[in-house]
Amino acid sequence: MLDKARHSIKDYWSHLSLFSKNGRLFLWGSFLVGLSFSIFSLLLNLYFKELGYSESFIGQVLSFTALGAVVTTLPAALIISKFENRKILLLATLFGGIFYFLQANLVHRIGLLIISLVLGMANTFFRVIAAPFFMRNSSPKERTYLFSMNFGVMLVAGIIGSWGGGYLPGLFSHLAGTRISGFRLSLVFGSILGLIGIVPFVMISEKKEPSQSQDALANNSSNSFPNLKKLKQRKELLFKLCLPFFLLGLGAGLVIPFLNLYFRDRFSAPAKTIGVFFALMQIFMFVGILLGPLLSKKLGMIRSIVWTQILSVPFMVILAFTYVLPVAVLSFLLRASLMNMSQPISSNFSMEKVEKEEQPLVNSLTMLSWALAWSISSNLGGRLIEEFSFTLPLLITPVLYILSSLFYYRFFSKAEDLKIGRR
Repeated sequence: MLDKARHSIKDYWSHLSLFSKNGRLFLWGSFLVGLSFSIFSLLLNLYFKELGYSESFIGQVLSFTALGAVVTTLPAALIISKFENRKILLLATLFGGIFYFLQANLVHRIGLLIISLVLGMANTFFRVIAAPFFMRNSSPKERTYLFSMNFGVMLVAGIIGSWGGGYLPGLFSHLAGTRISGFRLSLVFGSILGLIGIVPFVMISEKKEPSQSQDALANNSSNSFPNLKKLKQRKELLFKLCLPFFLLGLGAGLVIPFLNLYFRDRFSAPAKTIGVFFALMQIFMFVGILLGPLLSKKLGMIRSIVWTQILSVPFMVILAFTYVLPVAVLSFLLRASLMNMSQPISSNFSMEKVEKEEQPLVNSLTMLSWALAWSISSNLGGRLIEEFSFTLPLLITPVLYILSSLFYYRFFSKAEDLKIGRR
């Protein structure tokens, strides 16, 4: 048993050592951006409640952020295919930090909705670029590990950001004198951390493609992104890749962005306690993410995705009905670990199913499916929570997760069986 553990650790480390310089720099940038994102994820809804806003309005803010991603995802993929990744990362990080700062300081409803829309547009570039960037800056041998490590790095940033972020409002409240100012300054601090992410992105060395003549470039420009004729012929594959993401986004948007309010309203937990819960969640997710590639190697990508998602469902149902805090926290942690274990695997799977020139568009389409669903359901989720509390959306979400898993299995399990059989 001990020898197997040592062998697994050695094998994992050998794959990590293969990461390119660009890959490592991207991970550092992801860490800093992740710190900023985790602070906002934890505190923004709580800050809005301090300002007196309802769950319906909070749902609208979240919906507008997702709507920004919807309108930007496909154009972002087109831009990514034609411009240097480094420049895009720099601009996305810069504008993301600026709009986070504005979101923390505006209190007018219309202004917050507009800023949230623009913030969603800016953040989309960072999210869309990750998968194609990894495909270009890694080999198949370590690629799954790079995808998983990026998600793991974000989780580590989430642990630190959630744990520390929960204490920031109390600290800044003592300095500023009011709870609202404490929350606001905490969010400003988070936006500054995101801006520091520019530093590692500046150091990325852009990988240059083999030189071509201007005529060749002109002739191939229409094929670099997207290859529309070919993609039209493969519309069935695109539908199969996007539908599970859409169903997951529908389910997640109903409850996931409101879980900090769930602990605040149902259990009267303060921000620092909620921060501890979210930090523990990130730890559980991090362990799950590290196990993802090993599980994928044993079961295959599709079975790993399906089983981890389905096993998370009972814990969501427990969250719907329990009023016992330890039970809720344990269910919250196990649900997050299982549900998110498959996320880097599903991203990698989508990239492996298409050719290199199609990857930016396909990555954008899956993200578009998620963002569109999230935009719809987060708005609805805020209304449902305001009218019926948390139980109803917590029961609808598992149904959508199960449907997503069943479609994954129906669409791709046979193809994976054939692939395994040829090895």
